[in-house]
Amino acid sequence: MSDKYTGRNLYRVEVDAKKVNELLDRLNDDEARKTIKSALRKSILIIRKQAQDNLVSAVTDAEFASTKNGVSYKALKNEINLAVYRNASGARVDMIDRRKKGSRAYMLKWFESGTKERATKKGANRGNIKVSHFFSNAVKTKQKEAENSLEKNIIDSIMKAANRKK
Repeated sequence: MSDKYTGRNLYRVEVDAKKVNELLDRLNDDEARKTIKSALRKSILIIRKQAQDNLVSAVTDAEFASTKNGVSYKALKNEINLAVYRNASGARVDMIDRRKKGSRAYMLKWFESGTKERATKKGANRGNIKVSHFFSNAVKTKQKEAENSLEKNIIDSIMKAANRKK
């Protein structure tokens, strides 16, 4: 297994695929794609869960849902997005999901990188947000664990699908 920096804080992980390919030969294309996607999801969840834990410890009430003007919002920690690509070529965890209407994920970047002192034009103080780096710290601490679990999760998922097929 090797990791290569691909720019923009993205990493590519390659798995020694000899054993994986032997097991994939037992499955058809749809089954193989589903098993790889489930393995990717399991591995990337490690980073997402750590990011959620870091956010909850850095931000008060990030783990609770809220209601404002009759509109209910889910907990801020659940706004951390996880996506597995349809073609099973990879997965990602990110803080901004522009597809969801009513999402409060835009606030996560403020907690990640902080804000400077803010005030209105009339001089009312709006304060600042301290830097927490909850997301980047989660990636740094759990990246190796996620990479190491990827090959094991792929093999486990393929074995599970192959055993179901028997």
